Amino acid sequence: MKARNICTIIITLIPLTIFAQDIEHYSLLSDSTIKGQQNIHILEFDLDEMGALFELDLAWSDSILITTSEFAESNQSLAAINGGFFSIKDGGAVTYLEYHGKQVSNRSWRGDLPVEQKTNMNAALILAKDGELKIENIRSSTEYLNSDEEQWVMTAGPMLIQSGIKSELLNGSFTTKKHPRTCVALTTNSLLLITIDGRHEEARGASLTELQNFLINLNCIDAMNLDGGGSTTLWMNNEVINCPSDNKKFDNKGERKVANIILVLSTI
Repeated sequence: MKARNICTIIITLIPLTIFAQDIEHYSLLSDSTIKGQQNIHILEFDLDEMGALFELDLAWSDSILITTSEFAESNQSLAAINGGFFSIKDGGAVTYLEYHGKQVSNRSWRGDLPVEQKTNMNAALILAKDGELKIENIRSSTEYLNSDEEQWVMTAGPMLIQSGIKSELLNGSFTTKKHPRTCVALTTNSLLLITIDGRHEEARGASLTELQNFLINLNCIDAMNLDGGGSTTLWMNNEVINCPSDNKKFDNKGERKVANIILVLSTI
């Protein structure tokens, strides 16, 4: 495969060919928009091939927690990334999750807040029944349930990039401190699944503002934050490819058990 620079500011870029579906994997060891040593992984999928070569799906449990790799392996996935926020104590998502017209999660940190009330849980990743993948401002659970246009809905946040412009972020440590981050983004032609490791000397993590700047330089049009911290995990080719932080070691063995993930499945 011919290597492609997806970001001119990247200091170290290692493109890898990993699947017959021509999915591209980028490993970044440093980037000038994020201070400190980094360990960043990006999976890039051509949206024109969505449906023909691969499809996106969800896996979840509403009661027990399972590692991203176990979710992925049990669903014979090509790749997978951790999903939305969840309850470590009780299991299950704590933001709205809908699958084929049924509400998977009915517990929420967000609830159906008035439009004028600001929240970090303000974004939704949606796969429409016509196959369109989109990232949008969150709507109420009632509106999603009353609509028959979506195959599934995963909510999280905050919204990071919308129509190529950085979204307004709330003040607070969740925004300003460096943490491991997971996000999903759309460019003109591609879907990007991104993890930024943190809590290691070798990988400092990113603030949400740094993450926004990074995404802008990747020419992202829309992007949203997913659950990060110890949950940040990217899986492909039957192994975890980033360095989750829960075991406090810079290796791929520190997975946290989670409640839901985003799957990439083969259609051939």
